[in-house]
Amino acid sequence: MDNTIKHALFLTGWAFDTGNKNLLKGNAQRVLVSEYSKEMEGNIFCPECSANLYRSPKDKEFSDNGKAFFAHSRGIETDCGLRSKKPKGKKYDTEEEAWKAIQDEELVIISSFIKDEPLAPAINPRPFNAEHIEDIDGPPANVPIVRHRGEDFTLPSKFKSVRGLVRSFNDNFYRYFHLPGKNHAIKLKDLLVNVETIVEPDDQPKLYYGRIKQSYLAGPNDTNIRMTELKFSKTAEYKDFYFKASGTRQGQKGITNDSNDRVIIIYGKVTESGIGLSIENVGWGEFALLPQKYENYIYN
Repeated sequence: MDNTIKHALFLTGWAFDTGNKNLLKGNAQRVLVSEYSKEMEGNIFCPECSANLYRSPKDKEFSDNGKAFFAHSRGIETDCGLRSKKPKGKKYDTEEEAWKAIQDEELVIISSFIKDEPLAPAINPRPFNAEHIEDIDGPPANVPIVRHRGEDFTLPSKFKSVRGLVRSFNDNFYRYFHLPGKNHAIKLKDLLVNVETIVEPDDQPKLYYGRIKQSYLAGPNDTNIRMTELKFSKTAEYKDFYFKASGTRQGQKGITNDSNDRVIIIYGKVTESGIGLSIENVGWGEFALLPQKYENYIYN
């Protein structure tokens, strides 16, 4: 994930000084660096702070080193996490400011990821598809995202599914998420950990992503464990990396023998498994395939 700003917001006639940011985010076209055209100059904006952006290089597809990127225009100073290469936790001065960030869909408080598959309601249960349930309102949560040390805000939370994160991945990529047990709200792009960088077990759950190398059932039935191997940089101690869950559960998320080269995102712990590492014992809502149209957000 080299280029910090993966897409710009393109909206003709909108201005940073006078425009409504919610209108921009609701109506703008999401434009990748490769989709930029000269006619968009002056009308592209940052997906986080809404300040003007420019594309570099301006008049050719790539620079001499083979790169192209979006950057903030000079003259507009904003407190924007996309200006910094170092991941920065988001803090808020007042509870009202944090509430507004939630209402504007800039901040999401995750109470937990959904563990068990939602059941159809007893009354009028059809049509019902649990896969369409991406979040459920959670309890008020005491969250330490205030600038003043030692204070918490009480904010509305969500029981979330990873599928809910990947469905609108281009927008969620720049949103701040507060994960269970954490002290900061962090942009999703900075929460994602590449499996290929893992060198040892980690008992702290994180959001991992990896590209599927192969996937197969370790038995004759879907009730058996499906062994989904992810591409992994071997170390002296660990030779492979697997995601393990039942064939039924992985099948619900579209993972089959034909899922090679797809990207999966998983919330879980990394444990030792035989000669390698694995993520297993995850809940129904703790993993999902990333739609292929968004893969270039994390793989350049």
